[in-house]
Amino acid sequence: MKLKSRPEDFIVVEDNQVAWDPQGSFAVYRVTKTSLNTFDVVNQLVARLGTTRARVNYSGLKDRHAVTEQVFTVLQGPARSLEGAGWTAEYAGRSSAPVKPSTLTGNRFTITLRAVHPGEVAEIRATIDRVRRTGLPNYFDDQRFGSARHGQGFFGKAAIRGDWEEALRLVIACPSAKDSARDKRTRGLTQKLWGRWDELTGRLERGQERTIAQYLAEHPGDFRGACNRIDRNLLGLLLVAWQSWLWNEVAAGVIRDSVARVEELAYSRGIFVYPLEMTAAEAGSLEGRDLPVACHRTEWASDDERKRYETVLAREGIRIEDFHVDLEKHTFRAFRRPLLLRPGGLSLGAFEPDPMNPGLLFFRLNFSLPRGSFATILIKALQRRNLVEAEDDDDDGGA
Repeated sequence: MKLKSRPEDFIVVEDNQVAWDPQGSFAVYRVTKTSLNTFDVVNQLVARLGTTRARVNYSGLKDRHAVTEQVFTVLQGPARSLEGAGWTAEYAGRSSAPVKPSTLTGNRFTITLRAVHPGEVAEIRATIDRVRRTGLPNYFDDQRFGSARHGQGFFGKAAIRGDWEEALRLVIACPSAKDSARDKRTRGLTQKLWGRWDELTGRLERGQERTIAQYLAEHPGDFRGACNRIDRNLLGLLLVAWQSWLWNEVAAGVIRDSVARVEELAYSRGIFVYPLEMTAAEAGSLEGRDLPVACHRTEWASDDERKRYETVLAREGIRIEDFHVDLEKHTFRAFRRPLLLRPGGLSLGAFEPDPMNPGLLFFRLNFSLPRGSFATILIKALQRRNLVEAEDDDDDGGA
């Protein structure tokens, strides 16, 4: 089974609560992009408008190897549409406030899966029926983990330990296979010239990496100050990535301890535990349950929650009491996340001959998810270790 054989096989449309106001200070754009990540479009939009990144807001990052639609707001942006290579920004009106993660209500998906063997059809149908009945684990998937999913470390963990140089290196000097061409160039150059900040400043193109290199040229050794110059939206994602991995570890343990028949599926940072079947009692023990996305300010609902986190953190050499960072723009947020997820409007299309894979089949899924949930968690439940995700083209997303 193959996912993302082409960008049109993974379509995402964002639903957002925009504060519409004809006299508002923020221009609202519906941004559609293909084979670009969100930061690629932000950088091009900033250059096109002659504005700053601080004036451009969005609610979240969208997949690169996909066709996606999301809302941007730009402070004092023009009342006209714009476009570039692989993206369009359709002017939709004005708002009195910027969009942000909290204004995102959810996403709608149309996903095409290819190279399906006829013998897999019955199992796919049975899995969809099971998900409709009992849901599936609400794990954070690989997209949440950034560079950490390629075997590199977590910014948040390095920051907790006060290793600001390592934290910064993970953000701006660790190129990975799925980076856009621009990010590969920039991170590769930064990796090569690490510590030679004057030279690096002169060779980097405009962007946060050059701003950070210039700051370090003027303030040698102040890596904490440099981390405070990371884009605010990105900084929040970097911190929650570490919390998200911890949540996955705790959630997998809860499911393993609560359900007799489970299946383990590997992902980039560990093991997902999926229920295969649940008795009424097992389903009842998980239904409506949530778990904290934890930090030092978490209010624990039970001793069991705290003990589970203490066990995972002990393996990482960190105590809950130390789970905070000294940053100007951000800190760890404490919130709770439902343990199970039920995709809305989940529909399974017909199985048809796949023109890209002769002798095999393709089908489409349509469904919606609330803010913060991942479509690929459903796909992994379907694939049962047989999913091949197309690699992103190394030339995609060049600035």
